[in-house]
Amino acid sequence: MKINKVTLYTHDLEGMENFYCTILGFKRLKKSSTVLEIKIGESILAFELSLPDEKTQYHFAFNIPSNLFKEAKEWIQLYTPLLKHNGQDEVYFERINAQSLYFYDPDENVVELIARHSLNPKIHVNQFNADEILNIGEMNLTTEYLIHVGEMLITLGIPVRNNEKLNETSLNFMGESKDDAYILLGPARRNWYFSTKVAVVSRIRLVVNNQLQLEIDKNGLFHYKTI
Repeated sequence: MKINKVTLYTHDLEGMENFYCTILGFKRLKKSSTVLEIKIGESILAFELSLPDEKTQYHFAFNIPSNLFKEAKEWIQLYTPLLKHNGQDEVYFERINAQSLYFYDPDENVVELIARHSLNPKIHVNQFNADEILNIGEMNLTTEYLIHVGEMLITLGIPVRNNEKLNETSLNFMGESKDDAYILLGPARRNWYFSTKVAVVSRIRLVVNNQLQLEIDKNGLFHYKTI
């Protein structure tokens, strides 16, 4: 699976543009009074202006080259503090042979940089910058109807990783284990790793594989359509 485009909601378009484009150096693709689109490698990260009282909380990961975790860590720390867990500011996931670090954006969404050593390509550069980000590798989908949404995703060709059973109380990695992108399907009110932030059912749209749009609407209901 590939995550082509993600649309999230924010009260602060200017803050998001400043952080992602001016500070971190990602390319701005589109900007209006209500929409911001940013190039994240092969993916697009879009923000739309949210409703006045709308609450959102997102977690997403950017894939980085498998050999550049140290360089990416040095780069991101120039611009924003890293989140810590048990005194550590990075983690190695032995099961998937990957290293990650985490930080907040202006909305305190939990952003992750992940180097999947067995899947992500190697790139040789003199200095790491935003251009070395490969794509969006993970995006959360928080729902009160986890089993229903999970079963719908499975019928749409997005299985639970390694064909595991859906777990309605935990995080489910939806996607093929041979791919470098996952939908993180989880329930509300669980803490994000490396963070005190709690998962909130939030409006979101995702385009995957250039052919399927997935959406959680303002009422927390799941929709999909082919494109």
